Amino acid sequence: MPISRIHLAATALAAAIGGLCAGAGGAFAEGTDLAGTYVASLPDRAEIMHLHRDGTAGMTLSDQVTFGAGGFTFSDSLGSWRRAGDHTVSVRMLNLNFDLTGAAPAFSGIAVVDYVLVFAPNTDTFTASCQGKIFAAGVDPLDPGATPITEFDCAYLNGVLYHRSPAP
Repeated sequence: MPISRIHLAATALAAAIGGLCAGAGGAFAEGTDLAGTYVASLPDRAEIMHLHRDGTAGMTLSDQVTFGAGGFTFSDSLGSWRRAGDHTVSVRMLNLNFDLTGAAPAFSGIAVVDYVLVFAPNTDTFTASCQGKIFAAGVDPLDPGATPITEFDCAYLNGVLYHRSPAP
């Protein structure tokens, strides 16, 4: 019996979707979808993190337009994530840094921030910790031998819960 084009296309589509789900940063592993938008509201700041099903991530912080780590302001953060355990996710974010001490803001480098997210069993909340490094302009921040101009952590997040934003 010859294979029809429709059957062949349907089989290819099913295989592609299965491959995306299996390789999507582990988003569908263990039957739990961690993708979504999460918000942390602190007394003097807020953070929004979005974990996309394809393993990419984005983050906006309310203090990115004021002095941040190392005295630099910074852009929205973009990165990727993967499962690191049953309820644990590793996220690597990158953002652009700007020095505001001159007459005009000047690009000053790139930050690499590694987060560890620990989800509650219901996956509606998580706590986060992070370690970050800021690299000068012209330095490859992903080169393991690169020397950062400053390092920081996110100790202010100690115990703060990020809550999943429900769909309307």
